[in-house]
Amino acid sequence: MTTTAYQFRNAPAQLGPLQQVLDPITRHDLAKIPIRPGWRALDVGAGAGSITRHLADTVGPTGGVIAVDLDTGLLDPTNIIDVHRRDLRDGLDLPITPGSLDLIHARCVLEHLDNRTDLLMQMIALLRPGGWLITGEIVYSRPLIHHAPCDDESQLIHRVIHAILDTLDTGGTDLNWGNHTHAHLLDAGMTHVHSHTRADTWTGGGPGCLLLADNAHQLHDRILQQTDLDEADLRRFGELMVDPTVALRGYHFTSTIAHKPQ
Repeated sequence: MTTTAYQFRNAPAQLGPLQQVLDPITRHDLAKIPIRPGWRALDVGAGAGSITRHLADTVGPTGGVIAVDLDTGLLDPTNIIDVHRRDLRDGLDLPITPGSLDLIHARCVLEHLDNRTDLLMQMIALLRPGGWLITGEIVYSRPLIHHAPCDDESQLIHRVIHAILDTLDTGGTDLNWGNHTHAHLLDAGMTHVHSHTRADTWTGGGPGCLLLADNAHQLHDRILQQTDLDEADLRRFGELMVDPTVALRGYHFTSTIAHKPQ
C-alpha cells in the first residue's frame, strides 16, 4: 500500500460545487453510451453520489450500481445501489466477477492515486466484452482571469489558483493523467476511445469559484508553507471568489470514453 495521502476530504463544500460543475459534462458523456435497463454499473470514487443516483435511475430496478469511496458517509444504499467503503490505494478489492460489468465510471479519482495505472487495468478487467468505461480528470492549465476588481487582485487570483495546482502536484496528484488516459486505454486494447477537454467561465459566487475557494481552504496550511502567499492573501481570495464581478477560466476537465471489444 502506498503512503500517499488523499489531498481533499469528502466535504459538502467541495463536493456540492464539484458536482454542479462536472455533472452536466458527465451526464452528456453518459448519454453517448447505449445504457439499457438491467445493466450493472460501478461508480469509482462516488463522492456524494450524484452520478451513482443518475446511473441507478438509468439502469432501473432490474439493474444495479456499486458505489465505492474511501468515505461513504454521503452515500445511501438502496435496492439498486450497493455501497462499499474501500481505500483505492489498496486496489479494487470488490465482490465483482471479472468480465461482468456493463459500465464503469471514475471521475477525479485516478489522478490522485499512485496506483492509477493498475486501477485502470483492474477496471478494464471487470468490464464484460462490449462494456463501457468513462473517466474524467482535472488537468493542468494556466490560470486565466477574465475580470477582477483591479489588476492587483487579478494577479492575486492567478497566484492562488497556481498555488492550488502546484500544491496538488507536490502532494502526488498527477495533473497530466487525464491527458495520458487515452493512450493507456488504446494500449490496453480498448476501442472507440474518445477524449474531449472542456473549460468554462466561472463567475464569483458560482459553483466553480466556490470550488476554488474550498480547494484553497483545504490546502490552506500547505499553500502558506510552500508559497509566498500569506493569510491576508488567502482571506482576500475567498472574498473574491464570491464577488460577482470576478470572472475566470475554470479548471480544464478531460473526459474519456472507451469500449471493451467483444
